[in-house]
Amino acid sequence: MTALRSRQAIRAAARIWRHGLDAMDRMTVADAARACYSPGGPSLAELEQRITADRAARTIPQRHRAAA
Repeated sequence: MTALRSRQAIRAAARIWRHGLDAMDRMTVADAARACYSPGGPSLAELEQRITADRAARTIPQRHRAAA
């Protein structure tokens, strides 16, 4: 694979990843937790806590939005 094709493939994968994140962010926390749940893994309550924490960590505070 050439360097150009490699960069294009990485960009395409990043775009797909971002679209997936955006789709999960459009879901309610409960819906996102249900979509991620698998038996034997974290409970729905734990998933909801993790999703809430992740979303809070990725939120830009209002005072920084004006500067961005």
